[in-house]
Amino acid sequence: MYWKSFSRVFTSEDDINNICLDASDRIINEMENIKFYMSEVLLRLSKLNVNKSAGPDDIFPRILYEAKEQLAYPITILFKTSLSVKRLPEDWCSANVVPIFKKGDKKEALNYRPISLTCIICKMSESIVRDHIMAHFVDNQLFSTQQFGFLKGRNTVLQLLKMLDLWTESLEEGGQIDVIYTDFEKAFDKVPHNRLSYKLKSYKINSDIIEWIQAFLTNRKQRVNLNSFFSSWCSVISGIMGPGSILGPLLFVIFINDLPDTCNEINNIGLFLYADDAKLFYYIRDLHDHTKLQDMINHVQTWADKWQLSLNINKCAVVSNGRQIDNSYSYFIRKQGIDNKLQRLDSFKDLGVTFQSDLHTY
Repeated sequence: MYWKSFSRVFTSEDDINNICLDASDRIINEMENIKFYMSEVLLRLSKLNVNKSAGPDDIFPRILYEAKEQLAYPITILFKTSLSVKRLPEDWCSANVVPIFKKGDKKEALNYRPISLTCIICKMSESIVRDHIMAHFVDNQLFSTQQFGFLKGRNTVLQLLKMLDLWTESLEEGGQIDVIYTDFEKAFDKVPHNRLSYKLKSYKINSDIIEWIQAFLTNRKQRVNLNSFFSSWCSVISGIMGPGSILGPLLFVIFINDLPDTCNEINNIGLFLYADDAKLFYYIRDLHDHTKLQDMINHVQTWADKWQLSLNINKCAVVSNGRQIDNSYSYFIRKQGIDNKLQRLDSFKDLGVTFQSDLHTY
């Protein structure tokens, strides 16, 4: 059943007493608390897409839009109160999940992407919180320059251009570029909440906002909506409300933000992120270079174990690019004490573009 399949992916979080994170050596200014203004709420009401679906509270955006002048003040008071007491209305912590087919066997529930339909008013509060956190990270230059997902001015085209520029420059000297494509299994659903809060504190997010985010993420519940039939409610014990959420994508980018830092100690290794998709690459001339890339894979696995994300080995792969390719090198991901050999492919679809090993695209 869909609702059981989607709820099985959640993570039961381990103890965090031994977790340590140094956000950076830079001076980070403390983030100020958020102030809600009626003018800002009215502006957001005016920009609502009236064709969107309602959430569990059955309040459609058309109603909010048409009555924006009358609702702006009480909604502003509601936002201020919610942040002040660090609590959210019960409906705001609920979601109707609509399964959208991705690919594969249509009879397999996990081949569907769960889209969360939440309350429109809650999404407005999320957007205000998101914008203030985003401004804090931008002002303090906290975002990794190797992350290209969900950030203004950074997109798939920019990442692909930067990546190809690095590859072609190296390949002018011969040799090959080995690329490790990784996939975090159900990453948005598995983010552990205490570890996320720990990272928010390390980046000096305002403590009141962190407590509000904790209330936003905990005590959540969801039900699956399939052809107007609803499943039973189930508890959401991990994750950051991925597709359908306003604040969730930013929270994930923050959660994974330190991954490149843990690997930078291995010189000249490339690592690019697009949200939860990470690819590692290195110019390979001999066995020593191969070993360095394998060391970086081990670093990524160590990071994933520490922060309780799981690499989906079946979706991880290696592609070698160049004129003359030596495929004798193998790469492994160690999981539960077992070295799992990564599959080798001649081509890979990366951010919508399929790359062949000779760097032709289609």
